Amino acid sequence: MDALPRPESPENMESPEPGADGRPIPAVTTQTKRLALLRGPDRWWKNPYVWAYSFPGRLDVPRLERALRLVARRHSGLRLHFLPDAPADTVGCLPPGEASWPLREMTAGSDPASAQAEAYAWLQREFSPYERPLLRAAVLHRPEDDLFGVSVEQSILDHAGAMALFDDLTEVYDGLAGRPASAFDELVTDATRFAHDERAWFATDAAAEALAWWDERNEGLGAYPGLDLPELGRFDPFAPIVSHDVPLSAEETAQLRRYARRLRISTTMLAFAATAVTLRAHGHSGDVRFLFATSRRVWPGTERLVGYFSNRMMLRLPVTAGDTVPSLAPTVRTRVLDALDHSLFSHEEYVRARHPEAYDRYPAGYGYVNTAVYDPAPRLDGLPLTRESPPPFRQDYHQPGLALALFLYGDGPAVVNATCARGMYTREFVEEITRDFARTCVGKGPE
Repeated sequence: MDALPRPESPENMESPEPGADGRPIPAVTTQTKRLALLRGPDRWWKNPYVWAYSFPGRLDVPRLERALRLVARRHSGLRLHFLPDAPADTVGCLPPGEASWPLREMTAGSDPASAQAEAYAWLQREFSPYERPLLRAAVLHRPEDDLFGVSVEQSILDHAGAMALFDDLTEVYDGLAGRPASAFDELVTDATRFAHDERAWFATDAAAEALAWWDERNEGLGAYPGLDLPELGRFDPFAPIVSHDVPLSAEETAQLRRYARRLRISTTMLAFAATAVTLRAHGHSGDVRFLFATSRRVWPGTERLVGYFSNRMMLRLPVTAGDTVPSLAPTVRTRVLDALDHSLFSHEEYVRARHPEAYDRYPAGYGYVNTAVYDPAPRLDGLPLTRESPPPFRQDYHQPGLALALFLYGDGPAVVNATCARGMYTREFVEEITRDFARTCVGKGPE
């Protein structure tokens, strides 16, 4: 498929975008799944993505307001909204002239802790599915610095899109210090065009071939691959989450990277091989399978597209009790690359095609693996921002089963994490499997 078009001049901003006149347009298939769950029997909707940074000084808030509004004009994916009376396969897109990004400016005053709590409450408030726009931001002037926070509804932005978003915000905010807004008023990425192209692809022979390929990999399984671990209790998607982190030292992180290079696999593939070894050690089946996160940005032109395209793929491996990361590495490499070749047909679309009764319901239990590489924090006016950790959400969603994650932070130390909904596994088990996963990732193996 051809690369998505990028206009060459600000004048192209006046060209009509799909849906800019208010008519429904196709939704990206990942958004369709979200809307189906919202309207299905389980009535599920996620908390927003929230990023928070400290800025060493005072932000130029009027300039930041202009930059945020321009960024929303530059990326149609940030102007998508959902239509209460339309089918789940359609969305709306605000025209550029209606682009906005609500920004709340606050001052800490005599009670900084209370002001910060108020700022985070604003950022973490759940979006109504039918809000326009599905964006908000905050600046809190604290005595020594500024807190800058961004909140985006999860159905319009994924991790890869967020990294592109902050790069563009930096470019526009810094550029506005010496150039007029018109210099940045152009359409840079168009998620609505991606949605049209994706729908067209699903009508091709390539999509049918991808579905047949996934049929072979899912043979004998239901809508979700299941997890061969002893559960303790009934799954409650809104039960408090049990989470455990194992921070890796700088040397362990370097060792993990060397381990992957020596095995000629990526750090993500290393995490998948370590997952297979760890699950086999704690289960009893040699048929190990789990879902993994993928950005699905394999089409030309989508690498830096601001939008929500990520979804899940399944990896299924035969694993013996004696297998190790090195013994599994070649198979993992081959199967991951094959899965990525077919990643336009996501697992959720597979469920819709083969198990439609499960499409608008909470998923059944499964193992899930996520790896994320975080770029260095953005800089504004040449000054580095420092990541802050927002407070945990009062209520958060967890998929049924166990999630393992490897988080890499540029050149900094990595973190290994495991989570589950409370009641499914004991905290002791979650902590144990996190430690084993971490040790396996760095080549030491389970204790």
